[in-house]
Amino acid sequence: MSERGADEPGGKTDWVAWHSSYSDASSSLSRRLAVVRVRIGDVLDAVEGRGPIRILSLCAGDGRDLLPELAARRALRATTTLVERDDRLAAAARTAASGLAGVQIRQGDAGDTATFRDVLPVDLLLLCGIFGNISTADIHATVTAVPSMLATGGTVIWTRGWFAHEDLRPTIRDWFAHAGLMRSPSTAIPSASV
Repeated sequence: MSERGADEPGGKTDWVAWHSSYSDASSSLSRRLAVVRVRIGDVLDAVEGRGPIRILSLCAGDGRDLLPELAARRALRATTTLVERDDRLAAAARTAASGLAGVQIRQGDAGDTATFRDVLPVDLLLLCGIFGNISTADIHATVTAVPSMLATGGTVIWTRGWFAHEDLRPTIRDWFAHAGLMRSPSTAIPSASV
């Protein structure tokens, strides 16, 4: 299985199998998860005491990036929406979110803004694990839409792996800059075990 996904018969990606790489300590996805959690924690720590804040995670999977960070900050006043299309991952996210106040899991297509339009604008937008699985045109369209999704001063955390045939990360960073979003430091995730 590659880290880009595990194909089922018929060419559909088995997203549960794809997410299993996050549990493999030697995978680049597990290292990326650790970095994303730190970034999320930094943002949540910076807004603690302010609030309530709004958080949206698109293609959220089972919520393993965001939900542990919210659980570690139970005093944080936040309204959080996770959108996930896969019913098994959405169910796992619901289980992980049980006991967390203000967290809602929506099973639906993150590519359809009707799924989450009512929670916009948000203070924290997560676009993790998406840009390596959609077309370049869809990445550009998503980046172009981000400013309309963020509240003033809002933050977007996004990820994009690099592949032997292409590295779109510099282009995506430029698209965010052209969309009017400030560039923050990026972190390269090593592809080999460290």
